[in-house]
Amino acid sequence: MLKQLINAGILACLCGSAQAAATWNFQYQGFLDSRDGVFHADRQVNGSFVGGDWNANGIVERSEITSLVLNGVDYVICEPSTNAYYVCSIEAFNYSAADGLVFTAGERGKDPEGLVGGGHYFVSGEGEYHYRYRPGFEENYSYRWTPETTFTITAVPEPSTWAMLGAGLLLTAAAVRRGRRA
Repeated sequence: MLKQLINAGILACLCGSAQAAATWNFQYQGFLDSRDGVFHADRQVNGSFVGGDWNANGIVERSEITSLVLNGVDYVICEPSTNAYYVCSIEAFNYSAADGLVFTAGERGKDPEGLVGGGHYFVSGEGEYHYRYRPGFEENYSYRWTPETTFTITAVPEPSTWAMLGAGLLLTAAAVRRGRRA
């Protein structure tokens, strides 16, 4: 009976850790600046997202993330601030080991008359775009992805995942120790 209980505990810990949310940190480095036509090897877009594949389809989708940070702005948190003059949104998001990371996110704003405004958005695999305008002035520029742009991503388990893993290891150790005594 005790052996079955221990095995059930181990299984529960292992299953629970598989469903826990994780944080993925990622970085793109090296972009072509549209203003000067020069490739800047040190230019970076740093980001992270928190979520999990809750529907077990092999893809972390927009509905399965609780955070998407790009260069310090969390686009999940700022989405509720959207109004007639300010828009912050994630238009697309998914991540899978097979297809990589795909997202479109950004923010834009304007005054009530539409005379002054600007925006900043990211499209993975394409670029980081900026624009500003006011009477007599307009500026558009981008940092474009190139074949030399590098991408790295790492998953960092949440503390609850580590706790479940630790509990599973403790139960396993207890079962082994009990088996040796018998």
